[in-house]
Amino acid sequence: MTRFVLAVLPAILFACGKDPSATGHAGHGDAAATTAAVDHGAHADVPEGHAEIEIPPDRQQLIGLALAPAERTALDAVVRATAVVQVDETREAHVHSKLMGYVRALQVNTVGQRVRKGQALYSIYSQELLVAQQEYLRARKFSTDLAAAARERLRLWDIPEDQILEIEARGAPVEAIVVRAPISGTVIEKSIVKGHFVEPDMMLYRIADLSRVWVIAEVYEYELNRVDRKGTVTIHVEGLADPITAPIDYVHPTVDPTSRTVKVRIVVANKAGALRPGNFATVELPALGGELLTIPEEAVIDTGLRQVVYVAAGEGRFRPVEIEVGRRVGGRAEIRRGLVEGDQVVVSAQFLVDSESRLRAAGPTPGHGGH
Repeated sequence: MTRFVLAVLPAILFACGKDPSATGHAGHGDAAATTAAVDHGAHADVPEGHAEIEIPPDRQQLIGLALAPAERTALDAVVRATAVVQVDETREAHVHSKLMGYVRALQVNTVGQRVRKGQALYSIYSQELLVAQQEYLRARKFSTDLAAAARERLRLWDIPEDQILEIEARGAPVEAIVVRAPISGTVIEKSIVKGHFVEPDMMLYRIADLSRVWVIAEVYEYELNRVDRKGTVTIHVEGLADPITAPIDYVHPTVDPTSRTVKVRIVVANKAGALRPGNFATVELPALGGELLTIPEEAVIDTGLRQVVYVAAGEGRFRPVEIEVGRRVGGRAEIRRGLVEGDQVVVSAQFLVDSESRLRAAGPTPGHGGH
């Protein structure tokens, strides 16, 4: 298909009711008078594989060529970014055992189970705890100071007050101590089973209060300065019909070296539990005022290796220019590099112009400047 386009393009550009072959060689005689290649080597900024070309006004009209200026416009009052829902780190707890011992029973045995602060999670038998209880009971008989120290030791091991009172009332050690939930929330991780031998470095439960969550947005560093940190964010969560609004809570101080993004944290109330950690979302962050250099989006030709536009250079000449495109919003493309305000770019018949430019850069072809 590409060869076909390249083959017929000269006929389109040269067409004026006369067969170019009548001159003996295409690219000479009348054809040379109506269109001429400009030495692309004379322009250092011409992208590789392209060439400057010249198209007379009547031929521009024939192929429907149209121009539009690069101009400063207000694209959008928002900065868009992808995001993910995460647990509010200030509302989660990791449950570890401060003792080594064996799990006697599990009162909370499933991920997703909701627990209340102080609710029994599991019971543990520990030899060192058994010894500590015996020492406490002996100390109570002989020394108030020693008893107080032994009692404090039990408390530091997270033995609940009601169980210490039970030990005192019984006058005998309790075989298994019950460990309770430190916060109210939902069990989102569990790595404990009945009969398991546990040690202090093992995380047994991860409990999170999901009534409030974080939405962490990844904002490109070049757009961060446009974000209005006092504004309201609109959050579109996959699977939810209605968007959510919330203020910006925090902007991280570092840039991810791989993605070149900065994390922006939004705190969102989640009383109904509709938001789940791991949910994907898109966010619209409020942007500060200001205008950006833009062109119509259709002017941009993406070659796969680079992005190119054709700029009117005067007297029917068109120069290919490599550009860097930013955001594309409402049919406009932000230009970060390559153009200046007032440049006239081709917005119609640009693919025909691009094909002719590539053909010229490739050199003479049969029937098109060849002999």
